[in-house]
This record gives sequence, structure tokens and C-alpha cells, in this order.
Amino acid sequence: MPEASLPVTALRLAGTVALAVVAFTVGLRMVALSRRTGQIPELALGGHILLLIAGYALEFAGLFAGGYLGASGAWAARAAGNLCYAVSILSYLIFNWRVFRPHSRVALAAVVVGGTALVVGWLGELRTSLFELAPERFGAPWFWVGYSARIATMLWAASEGFLAWRRAERRRRLGLESPLLATRFLCWGLAASAEVAIYFVAGHALLGDSPIDFLAGAHALLISALGCAAAITIMLAFLPPPAWRRFVERRAGQAAVDRRSR
Repeated sequence: MPEASLPVTALRLAGTVALAVVAFTVGLRMVALSRRTGQIPELALGGHILLLIAGYALEFAGLFAGGYLGASGAWAARAAGNLCYAVSILSYLIFNWRVFRPHSRVALAAVVVGGTALVVGWLGELRTSLFELAPERFGAPWFWVGYSARIATMLWAASEGFLAWRRAERRRRLGLESPLLATRFLCWGLAASAEVAIYFVAGHALLGDSPIDFLAGAHALLISALGCAAAITIMLAFLPPPAWRRFVERRAGQAAVDRRSR
């Protein structure tokens, strides 16, 4: 991996650590909630988050801890990590469908098509690149089949979040919706948008001559900043602190006063 100064390394890690800590907390809460309610959306969202974190941990272990794991252990860790990615995105597809478009055949078809792309991409890499961080892997189609499904899933989530926010905002102005719920949808859309941006930045770096460079330099700093943004907006959507709740309610109340005074 390219060398970097300690401050730059710390900045690179900040977004990843922040996102992982917040996401892990949210994931555990969603899984616990699903156990109480027996509902699929909570389980799908919690599973997506926890599997994504597990995928990152396993793939990085397979890439950079080969000396401890051995060649076969490193390969198995990379394969398991990428399988976690695929299942986590499939869980997110199911969440999008069941929460936003439960009666839509098009949404169900999107789940089937996206899930198929994830399986095909993983199996293709299993037979060819063995999930190594090398230019040959990213010059073949298999990685990008699954990667495209990841981006499409997050784009879908972002668009649904913003559409739900607009609908909730209209109801809020009529006094039919709480301002906190409307703001949660907005934060959800922003968090998904930050993850889409992370995928695009990482994809741009992976297309270069040295794919490992996406872990260093400008790409890594930008990914870290986007990770921080995703962590903050996920926290505000699912774990809003009391100060944020008061701010949202106070702002909504002032906006209502301003409208009446016009």
C-alpha cells in the first residue's frame, strides 16, 4: 500500500471507523426490533448493515493479513467477504421493495434482476480472479456486474428516501405529519446518496493502473469524508439525539409561524 503520513492515514480511517460504529449500532437495533415485531423490513435493513460490515472486515483480512491466514485462508476470507457484500445488497433490495413498493411487480422484478446480477458476479469472480485486488480482476466483467447492482440498489434507496421526504413534507405543512419523520426520510436519502458517491469514487480508482491506490491519496480522503457524511445522516435518521429533535421541531414551528404571517 502506498505510504502516507500519520495525519493523512488518520483522516482516511476516520470516515470508515465512524460509518462502521454508527452502522453497527443501527444494524443491531434493527435486528433487535425485527425480533420484537417479526417484520421483514427491519430484519432486511439490519442484515444489510451487519453483513456489509462483516464483508469489509473479511475482505480486508484476506487482502492484508495473508501472512497470518496463509494463501488458502486469505482466499477464503476474500470470497466470504464478497459473499457478505452480495447478500447484504440483496437484503437492501428486499428492504426497498417491502418498504417503498410492496405491491409493485416492477420493484419485485428489480429484486430478482439485482439478486441475479449479484450471484452471477460473485460466481464469475470465484472462477476467475479469486477476488484479488489486481488490475486483471477489474478488467473482467464479473466484478462490475455485481458492483453495478450495488450502485443501482443505493440509487433506488436514495430516490425513494427523497420521494418519501417530499410526501412527508407536504403532509407536515398540513399538520398531518411530524417534522421529525419528514427529516428522517431526508437524512435517509442523503445517507444513501453518500454511499452511491463512495461507490463511484472507489470505482473510478479501481479502474486505474494500480487498484490498491483507492486505499490511499485523494480517493481515500474523499471516501473518508463521504463515510463521515453517511455516518452522520444515518445517525440522524435512526438515532437522533435530543438536541437534533429539538432543533427540527423548533425549525418547523418557526416555519409555520412565518407562513401564517405572510
